[in-house]
Amino acid sequence: MNASIFFLFLIFSVIDSPAPASARDMPSLADSEKTYQQYCAPCHGDRGDGNGFNAKNLDPRPANHTDAVFMSKRSDRELFDAISGGGRAVGKAAIMPPWGNTLNTSQIKYLVRYLRKLCGCDSEQ
Repeated sequence: MNASIFFLFLIFSVIDSPAPASARDMPSLADSEKTYQQYCAPCHGDRGDGNGFNAKNLDPRPANHTDAVFMSKRSDRELFDAISGGGRAVGKAAIMPPWGNTLNTSQIKYLVRYLRKLCGCDSEQ
């Protein structure tokens, strides 16, 4: 392979290569809101108040993520585990699905941050 073809190959490889994993996997809070709307809102509601369109069919009812008192009692780790492993993973409603195979770690961490925004509270632990 002559030098000019190799050089062109090298340039196009660099230009076409994806961003590093750390930059590509870091969602924003706006991304987290979209993720919440897609995966959580059908049960927890668009505003996080536990009144999603599926809520009336669920027993127990979905958690109200806008309830600061309720949400303050949950650590970020508990929220992460509930999202990742589903309700059963944290001794809650088994009907809540695990999202750990659908969402990556960064998406789940930022989703926890979004939950904190909804409740206007920080974790106690």
